[in-house]
Amino acid sequence: MNKLSELQQVELDILREFSKAAQREDLTWFAMFGTLLGAVRHNGFIPWDDDIDIALPRSDYDRLRQSQGWFNEPYFLQTPHNDPAAALSFIRLRRSDTTVLAGFPNGLTRGGNMGAYIDILPLDNVPNGVKAKEIHHVAEQINRQMRASAALDECEGEHAPDCKMQHCYAAGGIAGHYGFFADRYESYCSQYPDAPYYAMLAARGERGYRVYDKKWFSKSVPMEFEDLTIPAPSGWQETLIVAFPDGIYEPEEKDRKARHTESCVVDMHRPYTEYVRRYTDMLCSIKDKKVYIFGAGDSLRIWMERYGEGLDVVCAFDNSEAKWGTVSYGLTVRSPSELPELLDSNSRLIIASIYHKEISKQLDNMNIKDYYFFIDGYKYAKK
Repeated sequence: MNKLSELQQVELDILREFSKAAQREDLTWFAMFGTLLGAVRHNGFIPWDDDIDIALPRSDYDRLRQSQGWFNEPYFLQTPHNDPAAALSFIRLRRSDTTVLAGFPNGLTRGGNMGAYIDILPLDNVPNGVKAKEIHHVAEQINRQMRASAALDECEGEHAPDCKMQHCYAAGGIAGHYGFFADRYESYCSQYPDAPYYAMLAARGERGYRVYDKKWFSKSVPMEFEDLTIPAPSGWQETLIVAFPDGIYEPEEKDRKARHTESCVVDMHRPYTEYVRRYTDMLCSIKDKKVYIFGAGDSLRIWMERYGEGLDVVCAFDNSEAKWGTVSYGLTVRSPSELPELLDSNSRLIIASIYHKEISKQLDNMNIKDYYFFIDGYKYAKK
């Protein structure tokens, strides 16, 4: 089974778990976007599609969002409120024993839960398309404030880099106010409870202000989706026309690309925490370790000033041959080729460089797997 098939099977499992909870709690929901198109055309996934989209009327969506104890591990209902590091604009039901890393690390937050997921969006009531576009624009601004506030809450006090602080303040972030903005976001999107149309205001881009007639969702029709039967809007044809204004023709073969498996770290056999720990656990159990730093630039200075005191920091490594044998911020700089003979079970290798992604690949090619990243602006606790 290839990576795409494995991801689809896990997403199908998550959808199955959601469907059981929805039936138990009497939630109304519908397949949307590519999931609806896949059900119509393929009785399941579009062969190259690697996500699942469903939507609930706002009242049912809020019941789900505020629910407690509906899902047990490894399933995690990630909402805009309960996982600030993700700063979502809608709900995702995830499986914590898997990994889908998209845009990580982002330099702002630790990303929250990053298991495989299905998207769960609200069908918000709107008076018309013009108003939907206005609400969507403001809602996106509020969501940026949420993300910026979450990032400020993860800062290391005065140690946060200037670029991060400038970004967060420019976006309207306020430390300690994430919950306020999350509440404001939901209330702003749901301000017209009796309006005659639906829009998925939580979706990004144009998809967030396309308008659907509520009559198309007055009842559902069952459709096959792989080995499940899922509800589709009774007006599924009209819904697809609005959702895909450029047409629902199959793209040319060269354009049939999976969004996640093409550009993300996707692993259905390991939990995301195994990947993320390199970015979060730099100082865990470090006290009695021999510490080696890869990078001899300004990031080394920041690391030494912030964390070096009281630790056995042996030396630094750098790819610049001109630095080998010199001293940088109190440490002798050595060639990376010396690493294999120096590292042992009592070592802690930390990458402190803006080129951390490239250095990570270099270490992997050297068959060095046990290393950690220092990202300026993250909090690191000694455990």
